[in-house]
Amino acid sequence: MLGRKLVIDYSLYLVTGRELLPPGKDYYESLEESLKDGHVTVVQLREKNIDSGEFLEIAEKSLKICDKYRVPMLINDNLSVALALPERVGLHIGQTDIPVQQARKILGPNRHLGLSVHNVEQAEAAVDLDIVDYVGVGPVYGTKSKAGIEEKDVLGPRGASRILQALEKVPKRLPCVLIGGLNEKTAAGTLFGAVCDSNWPDGIAVISAIVAHPTPSVPAANLAKIVKSFKKAFDSHAKEFGAGEPPFTSYDIEKNTINKIAELLRFHRASQYGPPLIQTLTSHVSSTLSANIALAFSSSPIMSHQEAEAEDLGKVTGAVVLNIGTIGDEARRGMRAVGGAANRGGKPVVLDPVGVGASSFRKGVVEEIMNHTQITLLKGNAAELSAISGLEDIQSRGVDSGSGTLKDPVNLVVSMACKEKCLVLLTGKEDYLSNGQHAVKVSNGHELLGRITGSGCALGVVVAASMAAACNFTKHNKLPTTHLGSFMVHSDTNWLFIGALMGVLSMNIASELAAERSDVKGSGTFIPALIDELAAMTPEKIVERAKFGFV
Repeated sequence: MLGRKLVIDYSLYLVTGRELLPPGKDYYESLEESLKDGHVTVVQLREKNIDSGEFLEIAEKSLKICDKYRVPMLINDNLSVALALPERVGLHIGQTDIPVQQARKILGPNRHLGLSVHNVEQAEAAVDLDIVDYVGVGPVYGTKSKAGIEEKDVLGPRGASRILQALEKVPKRLPCVLIGGLNEKTAAGTLFGAVCDSNWPDGIAVISAIVAHPTPSVPAANLAKIVKSFKKAFDSHAKEFGAGEPPFTSYDIEKNTINKIAELLRFHRASQYGPPLIQTLTSHVSSTLSANIALAFSSSPIMSHQEAEAEDLGKVTGAVVLNIGTIGDEARRGMRAVGGAANRGGKPVVLDPVGVGASSFRKGVVEEIMNHTQITLLKGNAAELSAISGLEDIQSRGVDSGSGTLKDPVNLVVSMACKEKCLVLLTGKEDYLSNGQHAVKVSNGHELLGRITGSGCALGVVVAASMAAACNFTKHNKLPTTHLGSFMVHSDTNWLFIGALMGVLSMNIASELAAERSDVKGSGTFIPALIDELAAMTPEKIVERAKFGFV
């Protein structure tokens, strides 16, 4: 890579857009307000509908403001304007502008050069050329600044993550910023969602979130705080889950884990915080069972899917369950709003992608949810998780046709947990839970669970309540948290995993105890017995009956 004189912090990358200014707001006044507190780290001057002479006049005045606050400036697209300014002013170009090789040749080695990339192929080409200093990855979402963006062009955090993976192919990584529809509501989830195995975003590029605000210094401060929190938490998360570092220390791992589960259940049953409120957007077929199961497990259900109250409920819920068993437009909008509100509140989110492989509609719903919400725990059977993971790699490991089982369930849950940056629970005859580093196999459970409607939905509620208990336990014991790094949840990471495992064991052991009762004759009498046994679940019963192991 050629030497560079300019060093840029990409954390908060402001792209100007005079057409988006509030009525009566002066452009230069807005720019100075955006920069004055030191939150914006780089400015890209974007002017699409003026000639080069007027562009240069605006650029010269803008550069004085940027220099005043020691913020680097880049010119969007216009090579002649960039060349007319001092060498410290760089250039950013798109895929349809001047070829990047020619731009570098004309600019020389010392000006900063950025390139927009929209897919993996363009990212790989940028890396292979080795002549740009950074790339802008987008559009992550739709944006006001560019008309005509179609749904197929929108990457979402998961699509951005695939591009970031392609950018990490040289010893010296190529920095990148995310752009497109980013604001105070979407920034945190997008940053976390775009992280891949070997790469991460260096920052976010925003336009309307700052430019369109009457007091631009306010969103600038809030967005800078989000990026700073992400970088700090991501560093902690990377260390926390470094290779060879187990999530549970001290003595025998199973014994240590079961003792922690007992401790957490004891705390949950007698918590001074009261029953956590579990907001459940689920199938109308299973709503009653899910609500009764929540009550039995010392939590309080609310079955609201209203978009209008998502923000208010997000402040008081303990956890959220998104279940696509029966889904319409209203529930779809509600899930998007509720999931985002839960992320911003640091609350666990369980996604149950019921029947996701059955139709392209369901696949689209799940893709939309996972692109707008950072899931804490993804729960599904073999067919559902395989559909989400992508059948190419799953088939190569062997999906037993028609059986709904996997030959390599451990690899599936571990790889999906790494890819999706969440806990993954594979349900079946045996259940598997992973955080991406470790996996646990649970052998408890009774076949009657599979003979009643809604048992899987109810399990999602129990797991959500258990993770809410982990959050309360973390708060009560003043344990350190790394909000964005720890699955975007206000909980100690290890205790969050313990909570999820507690939920699985509690539900499965309750099913065994219910099936053993003399008053249970079949599925009809099993349901009330299951509710009773879950309500009567104690730490002692879990310690006595738990059958699990790290695999």
